[in-house]
Amino acid sequence: MEEKLDPTTIPHLYALCLNRECPKAGTCLRQLAEQCIPDHVAFWQIVSPKHLAALEKDCPYYRSNKKVRYAQGFINILDSLPNKQMQAVSLNLIRYFNQRTYYRVRKGERPLSPAEQRAVLNILKQHGVDKPKEFDAYFEAYNW
Repeated sequence: MEEKLDPTTIPHLYALCLNRECPKAGTCLRQLAEQCIPDHVAFWQIVSPKHLAALEKDCPYYRSNKKVRYAQGFINILDSLPNKQMQAVSLNLIRYFNQRTYYRVRKGERPLSPAEQRAVLNILKQHGVDKPKEFDAYFEAYNW
């Protein structure tokens, strides 16, 4: 059974789509969000229908309604590394994320998208860590 979209989970000012003729409308978060917006909401942000009509390729605004697996934190991964290796990995992760974001994602305050998880694993691999521990936690959510 397909999960119904909860309007309270839609990000603030999320661009909605009104193109019901789109072949991907049934699986696009922008379309599904538009259909579940409550009647009392007076103003929306939308992707311009004129702009969409002018597109000749696949829609760049399409967002799949399939949930993705986000990770939270990687302290356990870093703690499992020898100190020298952990310092080198941390330095490269700080370069990738910037210092403030690095500390937030390391502690799990900000989730890691699948692409960011791959980036962390690639940095670990560059430093000789072929089989790292799991991230500290995981959850599934829409990729708005």
